[in-house]
Amino acid sequence: MKPMLPEPVLERFQPLRSGLINLYKYENQEFWFERGRLLLRGNNGSGKSRVLALQLPFLFDGEISPHRVEPDGDPAKALAWNLLMNQYDDRLGYTWIEFGRQPKSGPAKFVTLGCGIRAIKSVDGLPNRWYFVTEQRVGLDFCLVTENRQPL
Repeated sequence: MKPMLPEPVLERFQPLRSGLINLYKYENQEFWFERGRLLLRGNNGSGKSRVLALQLPFLFDGEISPHRVEPDGDPAKALAWNLLMNQYDDRLGYTWIEFGRQPKSGPAKFVTLGCGIRAIKSVDGLPNRWYFVTEQRVGLDFCLVTENRQPL
């Protein structure tokens, strides 16, 4: 059975969904946009700003300096901190965002931008990371986690 996923309604690309896997306090969280907009609500410190910082503009430019991926710009919280959080020794995670558009004729078009990140506590330096761009959809055409919820 195909999962129910949001479909684009505009001719121009708009964000439809995004997700974080093993980043910050998010084990496997998906966020759905409504007509290209996202509303995040929660208490201070719950991670609203971090969701945005780990997705846009990060997925467009790949800039990982703390002033770009940290909402408060704390230089002690480099990208690896969002994975390890002073409690893990080795952790793999993903951040991704899906865009879609509906042309005047023909099927809907999709593009997914993503980044896989692995940090190891015993390894100094930048975390290993890889980027992907695809017309496939997370959870429909490909998965980023196993059935046991382990990141691939």
